[in-house]
Amino acid sequence: MSGSPKYTTVAFDVARREQLAAARRRREEDRWRRREEHRQRRLSVGIRAAEARRDALTARMGELVGMSRGLPQHAQVTAATDQVVGLRRPTDEAGLSRIGRELRGAERRADELTVAVSRELTRQEQSRAVELAVAPLRGLTDGAQFDPVGHRTIAALLDDTRRRAGDARGFSDLHQRLGEAVGAHLETVRDRQAHLLRLATETDELSAQLVDVLADAAAAGLAVAEESALRAELTGLRQEAAGGHVDRWERRVAGLRDRVAAVTAATDNRLDQLDRMALIVEAASAALPAAGLRVVPDSLAERADAVVFVAERADGSPVEMTVYAGDADGNRLEYRTAGSDIVVENAVGGAISRCDLTEELLERFHAELADQGVATDGLHWEGKPGQPRPPAVEALRRPAHDDRSRS
Repeated sequence: MSGSPKYTTVAFDVARREQLAAARRRREEDRWRRREEHRQRRLSVGIRAAEARRDALTARMGELVGMSRGLPQHAQVTAATDQVVGLRRPTDEAGLSRIGRELRGAERRADELTVAVSRELTRQEQSRAVELAVAPLRGLTDGAQFDPVGHRTIAALLDDTRRRAGDARGFSDLHQRLGEAVGAHLETVRDRQAHLLRLATETDELSAQLVDVLADAAAAGLAVAEESALRAELTGLRQEAAGGHVDRWERRVAGLRDRVAAVTAATDNRLDQLDRMALIVEAASAALPAAGLRVVPDSLAERADAVVFVAERADGSPVEMTVYAGDADGNRLEYRTAGSDIVVENAVGGAISRCDLTEELLERFHAELADQGVATDGLHWEGKPGQPRPPAVEALRRPAHDDRSRS
């Protein structure tokens, strides 16, 4: 094949552009469907967790109702319990956020009522008062990890309070401090739990996005340069769920979010290029026979940035066609021939190259290509004369079978 190829830049008509847009929409719809399925699974998990949290709070409030019976706070405890029991089951993300806020408020109210009932009991039964003061901590498994200082403070106060049982004045002061420490500890731990839940949700969403885009790339046979590193980073993020390094987890989520967005954009751009190349090959395959050329079977080959196939003229001489789908340079078709019909002529401005027969043939092909919705901007090559070839217009009108080789 000749070293300097002929080429043309191509553009798509409205119908072909819509065909490309439809391919992009299908890809986006498939991703949306997969993410929606993932979102629904995550929502179900969140709803079950919220219901378990509500049930635990209901059980706690039931115990407080019994302990407050005969005390001034009993009516308030009963009303707060009814509110917890009446919390509506969420059905969507908005409902899940709503019940999360409601449960947080109900937990705060339960903490306040527990302190009030506990203080009331200090006047009647100190041992019950101590146990009630620390009752909100039952089931709190992350206290030592998320608030170690508060956890140690409560342990020390609890020991001191129990030792001062029977000392009305000293016990009352320590009991109050114990209740305040428990309340502060609960706030700290719940804030940390909410923060970790948010990071876990973001990690889960990033995982779904990354899996989607890598699946699209794999289906198209595309290699993603960062795939191994991204999967390793995602594994590392999941390991952060233990919550030992929240600030680091936050930074890693932000960094991965940017990388996933960049990989998604690059992959989508490459998939769009593949769609455009496939469309050009499809149109060319339909146009070539009408222009007097035959596609050589099994000659199609994919390269990193192009698709190549071979067509034959009526005399059997090959024309190698390369399809590029670029960005700034647009979509491009290149042709390489054996060069047997290229004539170099000397002119005042220097040597010029003519290849009339190939030019006629490719002009016919371009005319047929336009009927397939792919327009060209003419045929170009290095050293092409500035003025049009005299029979250029006539070449478009010649029948496809009039392809006589000059070899």
